Amino acid sequence: MPILAVLALGACAEDGDTVKSFARDRKAADSAVAECDAGRRSRGCDAAREGLAEAKRRDREALYRRAH
Repeated sequence: MPILAVLALGACAEDGDTVKSFARDRKAADSAVAECDAGRRSRGCDAAREGLAEAKRRDREALYRRAH
């Protein structure tokens, strides 16, 4: 891939828009998903949705462990 293409792709990425970072910060994931649902389009939208799903899964697992 030419260097210019790599730089262009890197410029589109947002800071912290990884699945792991969104999974750690549910508030940021909720906010990003809301913006995406309102029409914002970025590569971070998929990461935010996946991160939010992971955070919800962890919350359900923690709740289950406390209940049992």
